[in-house]
Amino acid sequence: MNTGFSLLWSKILRSSLWVTESKETRLLWITLLAMKDSAGVVQSSVVGLADCAKISVPECREALRVLMSPDKEDTSGVDDGRRIREVPGGWEIINHELYRFSSDAKRAYWAERKAIQRSKQKILVMTPKDLAAYEEGKSGEYVKRKKSNGVRKSRNQGQKDGAVQAIKEGFEDKA
Repeated sequence: MNTGFSLLWSKILRSSLWVTESKETRLLWITLLAMKDSAGVVQSSVVGLADCAKISVPECREALRVLMSPDKEDTSGVDDGRRIREVPGGWEIINHELYRFSSDAKRAYWAERKAIQRSKQKILVMTPKDLAAYEEGKSGEYVKRKKSNGVRKSRNQGQKDGAVQAIKEGFEDKA
């Protein structure tokens, strides 16, 4: 069985399919989304699909008919609102690429955000001397010092020095 991943957008709850169609059609639609492969195709017989969706075979056939029919209320604007089309050995989710693209874009966005977060964390563990060199664009000096001294050693010494200074000053807040 396919071990794919499918996004389920909350806007489905306000879709024409969810609002106007039978519970069997909704259940089959969610089942198809869960079963689709990376190309948006579900390979199954009607009997196998009905079993996966836990609906009867006649209910499955009717739901498939609805999902392959135009929907005037559909907001996607794709293929007159049809959700699936029959392909050899199963069905294809028609607007699969539309949602796949948006999930790829979201992954790229979150990867960039994580890279920014990691770079900020790297700056937080620098000693004042390392930070000054890094900010001046002398990252080569920072890397050289990091390799020779070790960031952990510098950070630990900086923490010790800060603690000693705080004890000497009596933890006074000088803000």
